[in-house]
Amino acid sequence: MEDKNKDKIKIIGKNGQKIEISKAEQERRAKIKKVNDEFKVANAEKSRIINEKEIWKYFFEKPKKNYNKYMYEMLEFPRHLMYNNESVDEYCGKWNKFFKNKNEIYLEIGCGSGNFTVQNAQKFKDRNYIALELRFKRLVLGAKKSKKRNLDNILFVRKRAETVLDFLGKDEITGVYINFPDPWEGEEKKRVISKSLFSKLDIILKTNGKLFFKTDHDQYYEDVLELVNKLDNYEIIYHTNDLHNSEKASENIKTEFEQMFLSKHNMNIKYIEIEKIK
Repeated sequence: MEDKNKDKIKIIGKNGQKIEISKAEQERRAKIKKVNDEFKVANAEKSRIINEKEIWKYFFEKPKKNYNKYMYEMLEFPRHLMYNNESVDEYCGKWNKFFKNKNEIYLEIGCGSGNFTVQNAQKFKDRNYIALELRFKRLVLGAKKSKKRNLDNILFVRKRAETVLDFLGKDEITGVYINFPDPWEGEEKKRVISKSLFSKLDIILKTNGKLFFKTDHDQYYEDVLELVNKLDNYEIIYHTNDLHNSEKASENIKTEFEQMFLSKHNMNIKYIEIEKIK
């Protein structure tokens, strides 16, 4: 009778216990270990460069041994990505110098990995786009897409929405996109669309400039409609609680979240266009 244990090998497990595995399993584990070891070496080298160039100072109070690998990759896209607050703020009121043209500038707040802004920049080559995001990976993915498509009319910036007055000048923006922001249920004061945001738009958004808002959240949609109706400087020029079955459907550019959401849920997407009237 064949001995099923003849190809078994005794090893010490992670918790110090003795276990038996097959030779095939041992080879599989050896391959995984090799890949992990190579990754650690590569990551250690990237971390060394981050420390050497003191990139960490833009995000942390002191250096670390290991960093998010996308911090290093941000260095590869100087034309499409800015992470240094000081450099970004220096362009306040002068973004047309950065883009080297006098085209209108549009802002996206919370751009994810950039699908929406990249498609916009491809569709409207005569517009410039500044896309705000905080996560390193998303910024890098957006910059990669822009560079691959040779889009010089788009810049990804690591900034928070509440800091727009630090890096955008008076009447510098023609349009603002806010797609599927966190509704902050129970903590509505934290929402990005608020009186505070409109007070900032009073400064940076041109007269007749527009705010474009998409959400899957019913109450957020209703609350924004109610908020804008109370504002003197703004008016709602279009809204629908079913974007994909509206007259705007054909021109709608889907975000990553929107595509994922539609494939998993049967819920309407709400949409509002708001114009600054004075």
